[in-house]
Amino acid sequence: MKSHGGRRSRAPGILIAGVAAFSLLSATAAQAVVTTTNDTPTLGNAVAPPGTVTGSSQAVAYTCVPDDCPTAIADSFIGGFPTEGTTYGVFTTGNAGYADDANVAGNTGRSWGVSGSPWGTSVYDWNTYRFDLVAATTSCLAFDFKFYSDEFPEFIGSQFNDAFIAQVGAGPAISIDPATGAISAPGNFAAGAGDMISVNESGPSATSEAEAFGTTYDGATALLTARVPVVPGATNSLFLSLFDQGDSIYDSAVFVDNIRYETIDPKKCKSLALDPAEGTIGVTGLQAGPKMAKNYSQLTFPVSCDLPPGPVSCTVSSVASFVSTVGRVVSARSQAMLAGVALTKPTTTTIAPNTNGTITMKTTRKGIDAIKAAVKKPAKLKAKAKKLLKKAQELRAEGKIGKAQELEKKAAKLIKRAKKLARKPLGVVNTTITNPGNGISQVFKTVLKRP
Repeated sequence: MKSHGGRRSRAPGILIAGVAAFSLLSATAAQAVVTTTNDTPTLGNAVAPPGTVTGSSQAVAYTCVPDDCPTAIADSFIGGFPTEGTTYGVFTTGNAGYADDANVAGNTGRSWGVSGSPWGTSVYDWNTYRFDLVAATTSCLAFDFKFYSDEFPEFIGSQFNDAFIAQVGAGPAISIDPATGAISAPGNFAAGAGDMISVNESGPSATSEAEAFGTTYDGATALLTARVPVVPGATNSLFLSLFDQGDSIYDSAVFVDNIRYETIDPKKCKSLALDPAEGTIGVTGLQAGPKMAKNYSQLTFPVSCDLPPGPVSCTVSSVASFVSTVGRVVSARSQAMLAGVALTKPTTTTIAPNTNGTITMKTTRKGIDAIKAAVKKPAKLKAKAKKLLKKAQELRAEGKIGKAQELEKKAAKLIKRAKKLARKPLGVVNTTITNPGNGISQVFKTVLKRP
């Protein structure tokens, strides 16, 4: 066993003093049953519905004895598991038998002393499992997992950066810079968008003390789902890799269950990243488009949340402006000076993941007035033309033919403009939707028809 700056590991088979004192606080863990095993068929059956896993193997053959093995199956509720069936898999860098023990120490660990990983000299006790799956029935492969670690919180941002990686293909592709601890894992989809599952992460995959309740570990992520697009009809091999980095002590673990093919919109087949919307507003406008109430009291915009099922919803802020149709040719400079009126009040809307919802924006008094003015504009132009024609009649009666003709020409232009305007929409509604999480905005232009 190694010691790095006071980092100590727990020897196998030795109970830490004080377990009895914590027994009442750890009722959930005491009731759980974790059975250590490195039998790959048993583990394959534990992490997926029957018939899903056709074969499985372990990259490093650890010499296991009862109650001392880096892998196990569990059949009681811990941290939201099992998510399917009655069992799930426990994969660790130490002894999986410790997983449901009371958390009476901040340095729980089992050092196997396994080094020489092809991923880098800073990697110890690496543990990769391969699960060969039946042919894909859909275009999305998914599984549920939760990452635990005793590296939390003391070694956040340090070289002791244990991590969990999920990849599909011919084998795990991982490399680690021993100097910086930076991990490169092309195709890793555990955290999505190139993010990593480790104690260093934030966002949806952040580690917290509360999530580790019921286990021996000091921190854990929330219950997450990893997703990756696959080709329907193709067979796939799923590689799950977990490792110690920097030394071989302080255990990390991942609970895994319900490996499956999932029916889901292809663009939602993704894992939750640090930015779940991945540089977008996070919602898609539905075909129906924005709709104004008949009394102009509100603007509704049906949208779909682009996030997959899970703990993160789509939250957006929105506001709309109205630019009325001018009904005449104006100069480029004048057109640029035409400012939209604030049509709605700013609003924030939350839509559940993988569902459709409606953004409802209440209109402003100025916005309603601007729309009503646009509705009345043709009639106002005609009324103005009528007054001019009446005045022209009076001028003709007085013999002022030239002045009368000038007014008649103006009236004719107003009538022509009114007719032209009556055939056009009221104007354009510009709805700006912003994702406050990443600051990304998108403007949706909608033509507001004339009633």
